[in-house]
Amino acid sequence: MPAAAPARKRILMVDDDQDFLDSCKAVLESENYEVLTANDGAAGLELARRSKPDLIVMDMMMTTTTEGMEISRRIRETPELRHLRLIMITGARSAMHLPFRFEPDPHHLPVDAVLEKPLTPAALLQEVRKHLGNA
Repeated sequence: MPAAAPARKRILMVDDDQDFLDSCKAVLESENYEVLTANDGAAGLELARRSKPDLIVMDMMMTTTTEGMEISRRIRETPELRHLRLIMITGARSAMHLPFRFEPDPHHLPVDAVLEKPLTPAALLQEVRKHLGNA
């Protein structure tokens, strides 16, 4: 009997830009990832609780400029979710003309990585593979 195929890794994408979600979903699905999407932090948090993704990729600025940061802290405070890998994506640096890059921080930005928008498909795939153990 042939061995069962490995389970597809599940990725939750959270962003208020539907075009960005659609393009990222297409890129990730072309690499055989299962992709779920949510358009805001509250919906993303609820979907994470229900679907138990392997990885969350979330925008920083959605309904508010810090929504992604707030949701990432809530994820880290939720026992059944705190182990999840979390990648923050942001265009805040260029939108606000900030002289610094955002970096993961256990208190203020408790994520595993921060990626700057605009984000190329190759950069997204590289970071996803790195955090899902198939880089």
